[in-house]
Amino acid sequence: MPHRNWEIRIHDILTAVNSIQSYTKEMDFSSFKSDRRTVDAVIRNLIVIGEAASHMPEEICQKYPEIPWYEMRGMRNFVVHEYFVVSDKILWDTIHIDLKELPKSLKRIIKSG
Repeated sequence: MPHRNWEIRIHDILTAVNSIQSYTKEMDFSSFKSDRRTVDAVIRNLIVIGEAASHMPEEICQKYPEIPWYEMRGMRNFVVHEYFVVSDKILWDTIHIDLKELPKSLKRIIKSG
């Protein structure tokens, strides 16, 4: 696997969050859960977020403890390994609660570089 430094992985996370927010911005929960393509796209981008977070160096995770590194990794593992119990409501709440402020925090890290 080619090496990607942690700053590029933060951009990967930002791109995935932006994609999720773009796909779902005009939706309510009912339209989200009935649009299986969007649900699948969200899951794929959550996997990207978690995978990128799992490759963050420990010193970066410790330096920026306000970022939910562990939770991002956990969500990736959940949607990959427990795919049969992932509910649309969990995905919806993740989008609208957990991902809402994440870009601001990640952009601060990039600026402080």
